[in-house]
Amino acid sequence: MVAVTGASGFLGRQVVGKLAASGYRVRALTRAGGGIASAAETIATGDIVEADLEGLVAGCDAVVNCTARVHILRREDPAFAERQYRRINGEFPLRLAEVARRAGARRFVQISSVAAVMSQTPAGSVVDDGCPPEPTTPYGSSKLLADIGLAQLDREGFRTVSLRPPALIGPGVTAWFAALVKAARIAVPLPIGRIDNRRSFAFVGNVASSVVAAVEQEHSGCFIVTDSVPLSTASLYRKLLMSFGHPDLVWSWPPELVRKCAQFALRGRADSLLGNAAFDGVRFTRLFGWAPEIPFDRAILMTTGTDE
Repeated sequence: MVAVTGASGFLGRQVVGKLAASGYRVRALTRAGGGIASAAETIATGDIVEADLEGLVAGCDAVVNCTARVHILRREDPAFAERQYRRINGEFPLRLAEVARRAGARRFVQISSVAAVMSQTPAGSVVDDGCPPEPTTPYGSSKLLADIGLAQLDREGFRTVSLRPPALIGPGVTAWFAALVKAARIAVPLPIGRIDNRRSFAFVGNVASSVVAAVEQEHSGCFIVTDSVPLSTASLYRKLLMSFGHPDLVWSWPPELVRKCAQFALRGRADSLLGNAAFDGVRFTRLFGWAPEIPFDRAILMTTGTDE
């Protein structure tokens, strides 16, 4: 039996499906319950951070933690948000792992993030597992806190793995990528042709299959997980436009003008569109013998709902 927290979430639901398809019995742990078809059991936990964890992981050989706080809510006090990041992303995984170990689990897989290493990468560089972590956001710092603590819990008979994917894409994606998909759907021109950045993305189904590999094998540690080479936002937007059958609507304006306009319109989110976040997960690929199931171009079609 494998317990999956956050099982009704964007990634969690995919993880449950991939594990079940690989022959595992899955205990899906969700806030509100409700059946997840591929799970052997679905348990409503309420706020899992406050739940009685012993009963939730009893009898499980492995636990996968997909629970996370990702965004700061509007008008939320930053200090409160930082405490919540630490509580949910940093402290809770360590408590869950310790409970799982005492209950007899042999594997613990944590869904971390490249933000535990860094959120923005130097221009022209691709960051891999050899780069010392230097998180620059409360979210990234909280993820690193869990990664470090889990590495300290790793031992013979109880292996811990932290997977660090970049921004996820797939059907139902939210945040800034969803806005980019919406713009492409209605054929909005974007003047980003001269923005020479590189960003990494990973298809949610591919990351879910990497979780299966992490559950199945005895390796442990922290690993960046990617399924494609980094590409510029302009190249990405061209792929999105093409998926909807639109012509190339990427215009070439002076980069400084584009950045000023983006800062005015998007404020803190401008870096998500124009900045660099390029990562290489080749170490995980080689060590676990893992390969993504869905090529990036098809992942784009699946994300936009045009893969007919």
